[in-house]
Amino acid sequence: MRYELRLERAALGYGMEPVLQDVTLSVQPGEILAIVGPNGVGKSTLVKGACGSLPLMDGEVLIGGQNLRELKPDRRARMVSVVSQAVNLPPSFCALDVVLMGRTPYLGWLEQESDRDRQIAMEAMARTETIDLAERPIGELSGGEQQRVLIARALAQSTPVMLLDEPTAHLDLRHQDNLLKLVRDLAFVDNLAVMITLHDLNLVARFADRVALLSDGRVRKIGTPAEILTPDELAEVYGIRIHVIPHPLDGKPLVLSG
Repeated sequence: MRYELRLERAALGYGMEPVLQDVTLSVQPGEILAIVGPNGVGKSTLVKGACGSLPLMDGEVLIGGQNLRELKPDRRARMVSVVSQAVNLPPSFCALDVVLMGRTPYLGWLEQESDRDRQIAMEAMARTETIDLAERPIGELSGGEQQRVLIARALAQSTPVMLLDEPTAHLDLRHQDNLLKLVRDLAFVDNLAVMITLHDLNLVARFADRVALLSDGRVRKIGTPAEILTPDELAEVYGIRIHVIPHPLDGKPLVLSG
């Protein structure tokens, strides 16, 4: 399946207080769109709105031209998967049990996972380097290991759109690199539409196709990493002095502060 994710004039917030307004953006199949901006600007709120877990105050979210609000929960869960920052997982569940939760949208009432579901889950764990964690209780895993299990769960969900909210936050350098290479493969090879929030602008430069810069409750600008990761754009939004130089290995933007 190949589906575009699109937000049109979306307003998002909590209660009567908007966090983001007039958000219009799209993510194409085969593309990684990175969402960047300072803390508290609404990156996580945007992810919640894009998957339907936070109702929009205005506007709409479309996946493959279908309005997300009009889809039943199981249908929505077959369209978009999410890796969130903070998830309370049952500590006694083994990692494989958590990954198998990704197959829930495909099961009938009280239906058990099939051998095919388990195969899909194990393949997802292999791709996220969590296969050796399959029988270990979630409560015994490190934050980075739990994060990789959550990504495996999203992968097992087999959706055409994937949203990731700071997925590298608890990962060491090797697993950051491996994870984002996997995300790139999911976009380029599996043709997923991927939206990801990241704090590390140098990871954004390496792995994103386009970047949406948030500021003052709105999308300030959308463009390629070279267009967005500039001293003028970043200094005004982040409020610090920024230097951007070509990376000596690949020429991509290398962002330095100070």
